[in-house]
Amino acid sequence: MVVESLEMFLLKAKSKSHVMEILPYYSLRCCLVTQGEKSFFSLSRDQMQLIQEATVADIVIEGSKEDIKELLNGTKMRDVKGLTFNGSFRHFLLMDSLFTLVNRSERKEVS
Repeated sequence: MVVESLEMFLLKAKSKSHVMEILPYYSLRCCLVTQGEKSFFSLSRDQMQLIQEATVADIVIEGSKEDIKELLNGTKMRDVKGLTFNGSFRHFLLMDSLFTLVNRSERKEVS
């Protein structure tokens, strides 16, 4: 299920202070939709959490389970071809950065 992947993603994001700094001060409601299943979560600089009983979202990302899981694992949104994004361009950039930064490797390559 997508919910488990989303929970893991939110836990990883909370543990990275540099990621929390890019989030807005206001609460942003997001929804991941896959095959009729909706997973709502909220983002703000103070907290990231799943929302159980939500009906309205500022950002809606829709795709297959595989596409959504790929996104939650750090693939750039523009590289996942089966996704539909509803929100502002600013929100698109924020979400793309969030998905990428949370899953970026901690190791730095030495040249």
